[in-house]
Amino acid sequence: MSNKVKWMHQGFAGAPVLTNNWGSLTALLDACLVTGFNLKTVTALTRTGDVATATIGSGHGFLVDQVVLVEGCDQPSYNGEFTVTAITSTTVSFRIEGEPASPATTQTGVTMKIAPLGFEIAFTGTNKRAYRSPNPLSNRHYLRVDDSLPTGYTPTWAKFARVTIAEGMADIDTFVGARAPFTPGAPTRNEVPTGSGATMYTGWFKWYYARHSYAETSGDNGNWGRSWVLIGDDRGFFLFNSSGYSGDWRVLHAFTDFDSYKPGDNFASYLIASERYQQANYTGGSYPWQDAYSAYAQDTTGKICMRDYTGIGGNCRLGMLSLNDGNNQNISGRSGAIPFPNGPDYGLILHPIYLRETSGGHLRGTLPGMFWVHQNQPYGHLTKIDNVIGYEDRKFLYVTVSSYSSEANSCGFCFDITGPWRP
Repeated sequence: MSNKVKWMHQGFAGAPVLTNNWGSLTALLDACLVTGFNLKTVTALTRTGDVATATIGSGHGFLVDQVVLVEGCDQPSYNGEFTVTAITSTTVSFRIEGEPASPATTQTGVTMKIAPLGFEIAFTGTNKRAYRSPNPLSNRHYLRVDDSLPTGYTPTWAKFARVTIAEGMADIDTFVGARAPFTPGAPTRNEVPTGSGATMYTGWFKWYYARHSYAETSGDNGNWGRSWVLIGDDRGFFLFNSSGYSGDWRVLHAFTDFDSYKPGDNFASYLIASERYQQANYTGGSYPWQDAYSAYAQDTTGKICMRDYTGIGGNCRLGMLSLNDGNNQNISGRSGAIPFPNGPDYGLILHPIYLRETSGGHLRGTLPGMFWVHQNQPYGHLTKIDNVIGYEDRKFLYVTVSSYSSEANSCGFCFDITGPWRP
């Protein structure tokens, strides 16, 4: 078990490809959360001081600041998760603890791969998964991802997974205790589609990954690799992915424990999804605007937890809130109220993201590792940033996302990729 922060995207060597095939999203999540990817054989592993260097061969594909998993060494200090500090065309270096023998020895062979976040799969079905954190400090709630073809739905229409967070599960289709989204009047609205054909209702909270336009019946826009970025630790993650709508328009999805202000908060888990309970042929919205105002302060579209801070009652909407930088509903990475660079420190202005309950307005807690950006498009997508005032020991990754219906990836968030985000 590791609380290291990991980040990965579609450009990593050996990364899973997000296509228009049912099951493509669960395959991506399996690789990023559970199994890892880009497995390579290490032909030699030596140590100089506290720096270990693995010889792999040309085309290994590993990058500085990635977290890799090394396995198979006789000396325990060489095994485990490490942050890459340097690379050449044939080697990968990282820091280790202790003074193990050099070179490393092995009875089975040494391997290296991109380390997964460390989740487990509690239950599984055909293109269905129930993911869960193994960390005892987590509430260990379940994320159910149903990436299967709904009955009565045309296979070539838009592709999506229906997502639910749950307090408990008995099997892949049976919930125990609280869950979200949930409405007592229609308890299976999210999990069980109703009707068939163009007028069917296909779910409620969804992670789209192959789409042509707002109507699901418009198709999936073809078989090609969509862009995606996933950042997280063993207690939660943020997934930015394109569905192919108008090209490369990314939307924020997430499942994570958050840092609650209430001690012992048993329901401090947060789900962000595209919220759309409409018939498959519905054309009345725009994308991604009506689905996920993911970078808008205080908006609660598709943002939910199982219960409010009292721990009783039904679902609770949680809007993201940050510094009011212009007396408007500000948008992360898209606000013109503070210039970039900021004059006094010639820097980037970051601020924690608070979660505010819609009922009563209570501040419930903060999101781990994710920071609101109070300046207008300060960096390009996947820019790494260090020496931020107030966070000198941290390195950040800037990730862009769409929140305007007329602009692609014009907003953005910064993520701490140094970590850890929490104990």
